[in-house]
Amino acid sequence: MTKYKYCYMFIFLLSACGGGGGDSSSGFQQNTAPDLIDLRILGFGQNSNDLIRPLLGVSSGPTPYTGGFDSSFSDVSDQFRSLGVESVRTQDNSDGSFDVMYVFPDKNADATNIDNYDWGQSDINYQAILDINAKPFLRLGQSWRNMLDWGAFGFQESTGYAGYGPFWTGERSMSTTMVEKGPDIFTALVDRYTNEELWGFNPLQNGYVEIWNEPNIIGINTVIKDGGFPNPANKDQYEYTAEFPNYMWDGTPEQFYEFFANTAIQLKNTFPEIKIGGPGLHNVGLGLPVIDPPASSYKNDIGLEWTENFLSYLSERDVDLDFFSWHLYTSDPEEFLTFYDDTQDLLAKYGYESTEQVISEWNTTFANDNASSVLGAAQSNAIWIALQNNAPNLTETIFCRGADGPFVPGGDGFPVQIDANGNNLGPPDFGQYGVGLVTKDGDYKPVAHAFSYWADMAGRELVSVDQYYSSSVGKNGLYALGGLQSGSEGRDLRILTSYLSQADSPNQPIVVDLLEVAEQFNFDPSTISIYTIENQFGPPVHQEISNEGMFTLPEDRVVLIQMDDASDDPIINHSDGNTLSQAISRSVYEGANIVGSLVANQHVEWSLVDECCDSHAFSIDSRTGELIFNEVPDFENPKDSNLDNIYDLLIQSVSGAELLQQSLFVEVLDVNPYEEANMLNF
Repeated sequence: MTKYKYCYMFIFLLSACGGGGGDSSSGFQQNTAPDLIDLRILGFGQNSNDLIRPLLGVSSGPTPYTGGFDSSFSDVSDQFRSLGVESVRTQDNSDGSFDVMYVFPDKNADATNIDNYDWGQSDINYQAILDINAKPFLRLGQSWRNMLDWGAFGFQESTGYAGYGPFWTGERSMSTTMVEKGPDIFTALVDRYTNEELWGFNPLQNGYVEIWNEPNIIGINTVIKDGGFPNPANKDQYEYTAEFPNYMWDGTPEQFYEFFANTAIQLKNTFPEIKIGGPGLHNVGLGLPVIDPPASSYKNDIGLEWTENFLSYLSERDVDLDFFSWHLYTSDPEEFLTFYDDTQDLLAKYGYESTEQVISEWNTTFANDNASSVLGAAQSNAIWIALQNNAPNLTETIFCRGADGPFVPGGDGFPVQIDANGNNLGPPDFGQYGVGLVTKDGDYKPVAHAFSYWADMAGRELVSVDQYYSSSVGKNGLYALGGLQSGSEGRDLRILTSYLSQADSPNQPIVVDLLEVAEQFNFDPSTISIYTIENQFGPPVHQEISNEGMFTLPEDRVVLIQMDDASDDPIINHSDGNTLSQAISRSVYEGANIVGSLVANQHVEWSLVDECCDSHAFSIDSRTGELIFNEVPDFENPKDSNLDNIYDLLIQSVSGAELLQQSLFVEVLDVNPYEEANMLNF
């Protein structure tokens, strides 16, 4: 192929999180401009069946909280984009958007009449998700409410939580309306958010629609009688009944089962291209964690009974369940694996062996700012690694939250547990900050850096690095994950580690032999870099290794180890602030519409430059870099501008504040001679 062209890109002052080298990271305020680094496109990725999964969802955002809150909140679209957020769950969004009481404000209205719906704020927030090239994870239902505001038990007027939009009043307003009209309401909602004329495409194609959120929760925003708080001992103190409504459902479990099944069946029949599931189960629905005597286990006993009855009901009605979603907030990675394994057994028991698992809310414990600390980031990193290594049927995880919500000091508080007089029995707040990746002002917390590392790991080939540690990985608080990225022009390796301190025994020093890693994977040792997350605010810190290539792991820290192919001829060469780019070429045989997947040595967002040449004939996945023909190419009928079967493209990649445009030529060849011979022989 003889066609070449050169492209230039403009380099801004910040480089992307987790890539290249140095301490610079997009989104961080620095006093001096960091050195420019190579954003090197490695070429076309080699296929591998064992890839690190992109478990990169967050809940709420990126639009800010508004309405009845005292504090102002930032739009965090740029932060979500830079961090590599892949999906956004529409739970607890600003002004109650996506909540059933918001989109269908009059419970007495005709649910089949589209004029009775209000899509205003929901449309704005939906478009914001699409604008950052994230996938909507559509939650159907209602955000949390203060139970007194339900009007239950005769306390207080039914006004709803400040900032969360309209509120239905009346006895059993939620459950009764959902049983009668829920399937039609949510069919109308999903129909709007799959409308190709409105959005330009179907954003929920092969996407997730989750029916409800924590319908089985116990002891939050709920009055508990006769001293049963916080662990009721019998049904007189708490039972799943209309007498004891929780913050998500004011009726009986049986009413919820009926509503869920009817809605799932109607949605699946109407939208077969969408994954339908739920119900966003609270952790007691699995009877976990184990409660030892003398403490009461009644809450877990009836929680597990709720779930078994739920799955039994769905099975009896032959309801397709594409995914089963649950929630967990704990700092122990092993508890996540226990929940996963128990869920897998429970699904198999009721005939749902092939149903995907989704964790639609997760985080560490919230007490004393743990979720916003360096320790919390290390715990979250360990959890993410453990799920990658030991939860193969897990297809989505949603970190709660993307940005701090209103439940922080100076905000409206978070009365999660109240007595019969409305007094808050739980902690008054979560500490100085909320539980998001970023603050309400958009500043990155330690876990945001960890999340950016996860985004960089996603899609890489999973490789074993356990043997290079001086202790057994997966035991005694040590969690590690290796990801190799290979392309036609080079390779790079990333290793993520968390070594968590153990309360019951002192930790032993653990070292990793990086020279052996470099030798095994054929990397130049001079390219080894190590970064740790050390500060609540500020960039990761570059660490030194010994001359022998040994690195002793710090406890309770996120550790990133990276090494790169020591090629003397990189595709991208920086020069005086501009970048001169050599063209990439690729040949494919007619009849095959997949060209390949572009890869880069840091997280990027891919797109085609529309004005250029033959871009109209292709589509590219913004996250994975997979490039395909819109129509299967035909050698005898070329569609390129020169009609010579050589398609001229301009690929754009954006990473944080860096933008690069890369020339690419795709040549379509005549039918594969080997395939043609096989066809003739046949």
